[in-house]
Amino acid sequence: MSGKKLNKVVRISLASGVIGLLATNPRRALEDRIREENDEGWNAVYFLPHKETNILAVVCQLIVLILTLFMWTWGAVYVDMGRRLYGSL
Repeated sequence: MSGKKLNKVVRISLASGVIGLLATNPRRALEDRIREENDEGWNAVYFLPHKETNILAVVCQLIVLILTLFMWTWGAVYVDMGRRLYGSL
């Protein structure tokens, strides 16, 4: 099975609202997660921002944002795809 490649998809979630604006650095969050995956032997191949298409999730996000007086809700999500050779650590 030499040469067989494994893929892994990771979601990287960020906070939103006022707290997310003040405390979340998207670049640092991506770099930290990619570094963690690299330490485990995965190589980042591709990443993209996830777009929410579920209307129920969008409505829930808005309700949470309003209930917390615009302080917090779950925010942006990035999807990272990693790859490594089968059997490598």
